[in-house]
Amino acid sequence: MIKINLVAEITPQAAARRAKKREISLGAKQGDILLLSVLLLSFLVTGGMWYHLSSKRAHLEKKQAELRVERDKLKVFIDKVAELETKREALQHKINIIDELKRNQHGPVRIMDEVSRALPDLLWLDKMTVKGNVVSLAGRAMDENAVANYISNLDASPFFQEPTLGDLARSGKGVYTFRLTCVFTLKPPEIKGAGEGNAAAGVAK
Repeated sequence: MIKINLVAEITPQAAARRAKKREISLGAKQGDILLLSVLLLSFLVTGGMWYHLSSKRAHLEKKQAELRVERDKLKVFIDKVAELETKREALQHKINIIDELKRNQHGPVRIMDEVSRALPDLLWLDKMTVKGNVVSLAGRAMDENAVANYISNLDASPFFQEPTLGDLARSGKGVYTFRLTCVFTLKPPEIKGAGEGNAAAGVAK
């Protein structure tokens, strides 16, 4: 019987080459798996960050919408407060004008009262002018003593500072004409010694 060996004889060199090819093929498969793993991990991280940022953005947009609604609700009250503030300022302006008018009205009345109270006998006024708080008086008197008494009376008033005599002349009929000025203050200064007198009275009690 004749046997025919159909399997080709493998030489050691061929076996080594075949083993090397097998190692290269396995290494290539492992590299592909590693690359795919890295890509998959990258996709997962990117997807996670995108989802986090999207959720955060949605939360901020929702919060902004809530604040916008709250602002619209408060806008009515804010406008009302602004309107009331405008009315308050206008009312305060009117009150200031009224107070100023009252002070301006009270000043001349007080001046006339003090000037007339200080008039002595034998003296009368011909003219009185007021510029600001400066009062100018012009009149006639029967003698110099009447003029001196008038100046003294004005000086004694807490509403006038020391009067200044500008002119004093005697006419041909024996009547003296005079001019004087003084400064008027609506709020008189505290009378000197009044506080001490009150303190002493309190001690005496």
